[in-house]
Amino acid sequence: MINPITEEIREIRHRLAAQFDNDLDRIFADLQRKEQESDRVVVDRRGERLAADNKEMHRRTGG
Repeated sequence: MINPITEEIREIRHRLAAQFDNDLDRIFADLQRKEQESDRVVVDRRGERLAADNKEMHRRTGG
């Protein structure tokens, strides 16, 4: 059974790739430009360490 959400995401991904000739650097630059032009708050988590396992994740998030 084909998931319609998955198909929609794939369609968007293919359109985006075609728009930038499958050039990841150009796609990334466009996403960064849109991020800067947006009025949304963007969280930078590059310096955060990811949880090593589920127990650690639950301890960090209280879940």
